[in-house]
Amino acid sequence: MSKKGKTLSLLMGASLLCFATAISKPAIAGTLTVKGNTQVNMYGFAYTEFSWYNQTAGDPDHYNMPIPDATKSDSLLYQKTYDKIKSYAYSLKTRVGFYFKNKDSNIIGRIEGDFKSGSNFRLRRAYVRHNFKGFYVLVGQEWILEDMIPTVGAADSFPAGFNNTVRVPQVQIGTNINLESASLKIAFAFEYASSKNVKEGNASKYSQQMYVNRTTVPYPAARVILNFDTSFGSPAEIYTWGALIPVHVTTADGTSSVDNSKTSYAFGAGIKVPISIVTIGLNYNYTDGATGYAGLSNYSPASYYFKDGSIKGTASNAYNINAVVSLTPTISIGAEYDYVEFKNDDAFNGSKPKVETYLGNININTTRLTKLTIEARHIKAKDFDVIKDVKDDNFKGYQLYAIYKYAF
Repeated sequence: MSKKGKTLSLLMGASLLCFATAISKPAIAGTLTVKGNTQVNMYGFAYTEFSWYNQTAGDPDHYNMPIPDATKSDSLLYQKTYDKIKSYAYSLKTRVGFYFKNKDSNIIGRIEGDFKSGSNFRLRRAYVRHNFKGFYVLVGQEWILEDMIPTVGAADSFPAGFNNTVRVPQVQIGTNINLESASLKIAFAFEYASSKNVKEGNASKYSQQMYVNRTTVPYPAARVILNFDTSFGSPAEIYTWGALIPVHVTTADGTSSVDNSKTSYAFGAGIKVPISIVTIGLNYNYTDGATGYAGLSNYSPASYYFKDGSIKGTASNAYNINAVVSLTPTISIGAEYDYVEFKNDDAFNGSKPKVETYLGNININTTRLTKLTIEARHIKAKDFDVIKDVKDDNFKGYQLYAIYKYAF
């Protein structure tokens, strides 16, 4: 072999040795350093859900409302199987994310997605956050400030009244204030979720529903979270939030050329208190012209109606109470009651559509990284009158979930 060939062989051997050493040695804390001295951590989970449901719409991972009897078709087969148990399996919530950190520039960031849209990868979160002395500025797609995860439910669809989990592009400014035995988190944002929160309804009885025709500015939202020490457990939490949503609305059926500007608003508050092995939560929100915050999967009243020559807004009240009991380090049980009611004196003819959800679950940490959740829900709806002149005011459904998740 020539001297040149020996040198090439030696270089190839050294390269292979270095490669073998690199792949055999685990990365420290799962961190990878990339261009610009930025550190990257990968995270996510593999998720599979099995469910059984009775008289609820669609698949139970995306629906939190029952089906009224009046929706039955003339099909004899449908009538025979209408209120029978059905099953569904779902793995598309499986998630992958990357967390970025650059100490030199005081920057953190995140890119996260899942497969919920089908076989295509769906972007969930994508933002960069600049940390300055005493405050931060976040730019990109992140959870809206109004979303405080107020439920103990494990399924992807939250109970009616609090199903407003939305991630949108925004500019957010915030600060954390450390007190002696408490901490205060204050945040303000301009968010692009107007058409998600001010919505056209899908209750077919009302023909003069209105929808968002356009938005001209992002809407402002603010949130304050207080964490404080207690003498009977882990730190407690109190929060409050509010949002003003300017939109232009128009009729949904094209029968008129109404195009007016309206300003919807919403606010909420809640508290979470750990007492020994029990954590109790209370949450409330109120909306005026923003029924999207309630997040009904079907038969939702619209945010606005055009009636008797003027625009009429829909208001809603929602509250819940929940508790989680940690029986052992690996087993916990949870329970929750959710309630939401809608009011529009002009459009609903004196009725107040409402939804109640009863929820219970048990969580078992099968290993340090895996968890099994068994959850049951009973949903009752009243006064929706889905089809005009057909008696369908009261209807109910059931959902049962078995969820297994491996987090990494």
